Amino acid sequence: MASKTAGKCRRKSPRIDKHVKLSISRLQYPLTNVEMKVGYTNNVSETGLCFTTDELFKNGTILQIVVEFMGWQHYLRTTTALVDAKSVSKPLTAIAEVVWSKKITDKEERYAVGVQFKDIYEDDLHAFKTYLRKMLDKKH
Repeated sequence: MASKTAGKCRRKSPRIDKHVKLSISRLQYPLTNVEMKVGYTNNVSETGLCFTTDELFKNGTILQIVVEFMGWQHYLRTTTALVDAKSVSKPLTAIAEVVWSKKITDKEERYAVGVQFKDIYEDDLHAFKTYLRKMLDKKH
């Protein structure tokens, strides 16, 4: 007998297709000689994102990710965001844990990696969630 949940999406948050550049580094101590890798998001949600890169990250690896989303900054409610022009182009920075990864092509070393957010500044997270909700509203 087939499970009632077979074929259903197990995700807690809706995903939005979004393709933007991000920088990835392993969170390790000491923080000297940390190598930043470049990748591109495939989709994003309030709880995590999927990206492609040329490095395979194992499940449980803790990463610092810096994502170049444009527009999420407009939803920041801090005083700094109101008076600091630099905050308009500020990337979203988060600590995330790899929850899955897989090779996506045989021809070259490319991997899809799914991460779950573990730590984001509270004001940034609130602004990011508002940004995603606005994007979802536009799709419907």
